[in-house]
Amino acid sequence: MAASQRRYRATLPTEPAWPLQERAPERPRDRSIEQKAAGRRRRFAMLVVVPVLLMLGSVYLYTVAAGLDTRAADLEVRLDRAREEGERLEVRVAELSGAGRIRTLAAEKLGMHEPKSTTLKVYGAKAEDGKNNGEPQKGGRPRQR
Repeated sequence: MAASQRRYRATLPTEPAWPLQERAPERPRDRSIEQKAAGRRRRFAMLVVVPVLLMLGSVYLYTVAAGLDTRAADLEVRLDRAREEGERLEVRVAELSGAGRIRTLAAEKLGMHEPKSTTLKVYGAKAEDGKNNGEPQKGGRPRQR
């Protein structure tokens, strides 16, 4: 326990007790003391807290950037695979849509054959636009080719 505080100075048993001398009255806290304390807090914040926060922020940004780099690399791999597959499919389409293959399939599966009649007329680049007798039709728009 704390010792009780004495109000009087200790004296010898032969002397009477003397009252404790009063200290000078405590000065009210000056504004300058509060300003000094506030300045110390600001300096502490500027010298310790701000650099720590900046360091933590840079670590966070580095971590996020590393994650994004990994994701970008994965997406590039997927893009390369998709391009390769697209090229393979284009080759496959070219193989399947070849005229020779289509003629053989039409002959085998559908029973079709090449026309041998001379009455059959094949029109190339010219499309039929006009009347039945071959004259150009006036008005309207031509048919799409």
